[in-house]
This record gives sequence, structure tokens and C-alpha cells, in this order.
Amino acid sequence: MNSAQLIAIAPQLILSFGIVLSLLLIAWQRSKWLIQGFTFFIFVLALIATLDLYPIDNIQVTVLLLVDSYSLVALVLILISALTITVFSGFYLAKYTEVHDEFYLLLQLVILGAAILVISDHFASVFLGFELLSMALVGMVGYFRESDHGLESAFKYLILSATASSFMLLGIAFIYGTTGSLSFAMASNANHLIDHLYLAGIILFLLGLCFKLSLVPFHYWTPDVYQGAPTPVTMLLATVSKVAIFTVLIKYWFSQVNYGDESLTEIISLIAILSMLVGNVMALRQNNIKRLLGYSSIAHMGYLLIILLITSTQNITFAWQAALFYLAAYLLASLLIFMVLIVSHRKNNSDQIEIVHWRGMFWHQPWLAMAVIISLLSFAGIPLTMGFIGKFYLLVQATQQQLWLLIATLITGSGIALYYYLRIIFVLFAQHQEQSIAPQHGDIDNIFQPVIARVTIAIFSGAIIVIGIFPDVYAYFLSA
Repeated sequence: MNSAQLIAIAPQLILSFGIVLSLLLIAWQRSKWLIQGFTFFIFVLALIATLDLYPIDNIQVTVLLLVDSYSLVALVLILISALTITVFSGFYLAKYTEVHDEFYLLLQLVILGAAILVISDHFASVFLGFELLSMALVGMVGYFRESDHGLESAFKYLILSATASSFMLLGIAFIYGTTGSLSFAMASNANHLIDHLYLAGIILFLLGLCFKLSLVPFHYWTPDVYQGAPTPVTMLLATVSKVAIFTVLIKYWFSQVNYGDESLTEIISLIAILSMLVGNVMALRQNNIKRLLGYSSIAHMGYLLIILLITSTQNITFAWQAALFYLAAYLLASLLIFMVLIVSHRKNNSDQIEIVHWRGMFWHQPWLAMAVIISLLSFAGIPLTMGFIGKFYLLVQATQQQLWLLIATLITGSGIALYYYLRIIFVLFAQHQEQSIAPQHGDIDNIFQPVIARVTIAIFSGAIIVIGIFPDVYAYFLSA
């Protein structure tokens, strides 16, 4: 391995070295502020190293890893999420007297797993990153054993994650048995269009990824785990996990020569349609905000599957840019609304925020209410938000490929979603009533409104609007 290859994987090396130093730090001194600050510092260093690499020509680092500009953009999104989650986890954990060193250590492991996934070019590295991310997430989902649904959520996530890994391993075995290679490119170079074992391997591998992306019919764990996990962990599931898994899915899909195979595209189309409809329809019935966001994420991942349905190599570049733009829009909106969930966490230690809890928030906490509104409008794809541009890119992609049924489903799903997003917005503006449990003025101020929270929420809100009005700011970065 030469110096150029080592520099190309500098962010991953920094994260790995940071985990080792964190273990030594915990052995030396247990301090929740010290480990939080050190974790934040490690993520900042990794982000600086990633930005310093961008843009980059494709660099093959052994047969396992391939570093390119698209992977670096995905890694930037992951590290921005990591920094935000680190800060707001501190706010969330502030009410606990014990030191939670392990929480930040598990967070570092999740980010390292995601960082490995986005540069993977080999089934072995994909499985390594997948398991590292999954096992650390299991520990984080069930981190608070005394919570009402913590152990149940962790158990569901563990069992179903193991099942998804089994499907993935079996698919990889079929692909290797047919091609004799675990590399993405080499396993796809030969003509295996009529090989049923090879096709079964691809399908099984994709099913494992579909579980992590909460795509129908592998979505049943999502609302329960979103609700039962601590809010910062739900934030992690909704952002880092989704970006990492979808990036490796695109990378694998476009590396194979038969991504336009009719049987594969029919399967992807069916999963996309079901995810858009089921996710949005089921969200209509939800009163718990985290469950609602869980079902909403199912629909958004269904929208993103449109990216995979291209028929020529000329469209791959635009597909990558459209996917990364939509992922960025989804990530910023998700981080923003979960920040508000953490900030509006009530004194009674309840981690279950219902829609009614936000009743009249605009009259008591207008800055929080505006952040929620901006996030929801971006999710809905309303003009002047980043989400609108993201959905526009998806529609352009679908129109070019003449995917009329998927376009109709996307529009229908977006219309359904508009109902439950507007429902939350109307609650924010409703007049406060005595029997309501909406947060009172001062209930939040005394605990969870440090300057850093206000500044971070303002930055994310502004980014969603600014990039929505001037999309070329981010689009130019993608095309560099």
C-alpha cells in the first residue's frame, strides 16, 4: 500500500485510531464531558481529512476499498450527522448522573462501520462494515434497559438484523460460487444474465440491504425500533445508517453489467411502489412522532429506489448526483426534526413524544416550531426547500426512463404525506388548552436550550432553505 492509498483512507484511519484512544481515555478517566469532547474532536478531524481529499480520482485501496468523490460526499454527510448526534446526545444524557462512556464508544463504532461501507468495493468489506454498524446499533438501541420499550426494540433489531445478515451471506455465497470473485467489478464482468444461481445471489444480497433501508416488506421493525430506541439513537438510525447502506447499494448496483436486467428492475420497481404507498398510508394512523417518522422513512427510501432504474451508462452520473442530493435533503430534515425532539424532551423523562405534546408550540417556542415546519415542508417536497429540489431530481430521472407508474406512485405518496405533515403543522399553531400537555414556556428553557442548540438548529434550518433556493451551491459541489 503506497502513500496515496493511505491518504485516501485517512478518515477511516482517524476513526479507527480514535476508537483505540477512546478506550485508553476511558481506562484513564471516566468523564462524560471528556469522552463527548474527544468523540467530537475525532469526528472533526475525520471531516477535515475527508474535505481535504475532495475531489479525488478513483483510488483502489487493495481489492477491498474504492475511494471516489461520491463516496467522499456520502462520508461528509455521515460525519456531519455524527457531529450533530454527538452534541445532542450530550443534551439528552445530561439528566443522567452516571457516566455514559460506552454510548460514545458505540457511536464511534457505528460511524466507522458506515465509513467503511461507503468506500467498499468488495463483498468482504461490505459485510465487515455492515456487521460493525449493526452490532454497535443493537447495543445503542437497547442502551437504557429501564426504558419502556428499550429491550424489546433491541431484541427485535438484533433478531431481524441477524436474519438480514444471513440472507446477505447466502447471496454473497451464491455470487462467489458462480463468479469465483467477491469484488464488485470482477463478479459482474462476466455474462451471468441467464445464470439463475447468480440472479438469486443478487436478490438475496439486495434483500439484506433492503432490511437496513426499511423497505417493504422488510419494514416491520422500523416503527417499533424508532419508538423504543433513545432519541439520539433513532436519529442515528434515520440518518447515518440510511446514507451508508444506500451508498453501498448504488455503488454495487452500478458496478454490475446487468443492472438493467428486466427481472431485477421489476423487483426494484415493486419494492419501490409498495414502500411509497405502505409507508405513507401507515404514517396516517400514527400519533407518536418517532413512529410517524419511521413510516415516513420507509416512503422516502422507496422514492430513492427510482435512482436505480436506469437503462444506460450515460445516466449513471446524474443518478449519483440525484441520489446524493436527495440523501442530503432527507438527512438535513431528519437531523433538524430529531434535534427538536431532543430539545423538547420533557422533565418526566418520557422519551415518547406525541403530536399533541407539541400543541401550541408556536406560541411558546416559535423558534422550535419554525424548525419543525421547515423540516416537515422539506420532507413534503414543498418549493423553496431542499426537499423540493431532491424530488424534482427524482422526477427528472423517472421521466427520462419513462417510469410512469413510479411517477404516479411518487406523486400519490407525496400527496398522502402532505396530509400528516400538515396535521403536525396545524397542531403547532393550535391554541394551547389547559388539558393539553404541550411544553410550557420555561419547561424547555431551563434544561435544553444552550446556545449551541439554538445555533445548530438555526444553521440546519437555514441550510434547508438556502440550498432549496440556490440548489447550485450543493449541485456544484457534487459535480466537482
